[in-house]
Amino acid sequence: MKQHPHTSKDQRESVVLENHGQKIFGVFHKPLNVAQFPAVLICHGFGGHKVGRYRLYVNIAKRLAEMGIGTLRIDFRGSGDSEGEFAEMTLEGEISDALKGLQYLNQHAQVDENRIGLIGRSLGGAVAIMAASRFQSVKSICLWAPIYSSSQWYDKWQQLHSADLHSDHKEHLMTVEGQKPGFEFFQQFFAMNIEDYLPALQGTPLFLIHGRNDQIVNPSHSEKYLHKRLNAIGETKFIELPLSDHDFTPSAERLLAMEETCLWFNQTL
Repeated sequence: MKQHPHTSKDQRESVVLENHGQKIFGVFHKPLNVAQFPAVLICHGFGGHKVGRYRLYVNIAKRLAEMGIGTLRIDFRGSGDSEGEFAEMTLEGEISDALKGLQYLNQHAQVDENRIGLIGRSLGGAVAIMAASRFQSVKSICLWAPIYSSSQWYDKWQQLHSADLHSDHKEHLMTVEGQKPGFEFFQQFFAMNIEDYLPALQGTPLFLIHGRNDQIVNPSHSEKYLHKRLNAIGETKFIELPLSDHDFTPSAERLLAMEETCLWFNQTL
């Protein structure tokens, strides 16, 4: 029986960027038959990758392409396919990787440089905010379960500094989901102050999505972003997913998050 190939709604290109002599691997999804289009960069979470849990980043890129919007998915250095070691990843390193992605979109012949957006998930949410404030021509931002501050993990940081802490216990504290970042990452993370970056983005539309049952990044992080947006000129939108955890595990709510994100960029880019 003859198999008919599924008609693709997007055209994909492999992308190789370079930062500090290391290769960043990505995939650029372009909408079909469109000469020029807006585009979005996805910043994955801590220890994540460009595919996403439940293939979420691939699926949202396909959906955005159907709406005439391009998407660049990259692996930060030390994650996924990109060069570098996870133990060497830092917050500043991820911000500079995100800026490389934004520069790629900004210089792409088919991308409208005035219509570039950002999706940031978890730690990638904080990275997206800091990168956007430096890039200064991001038109719209969507954050999924974003980290606002390190205070939720402050006790852990205090323990790491304890002189009488056994080395095995220190090793355990520094390991996150089987991966161990270096001490420099922790130093930068606990010195991070998102409030320094938000004033530059008060005119930029911001959409937040958070699961009520998120045990990894407390929903209060999104509430802090919202509080800082009370006097913002740019539109602010928030959706709480009543059944969702950090990964938006319930499929119906995951689909809702994806569809609402696509609609957001369709309206704000």
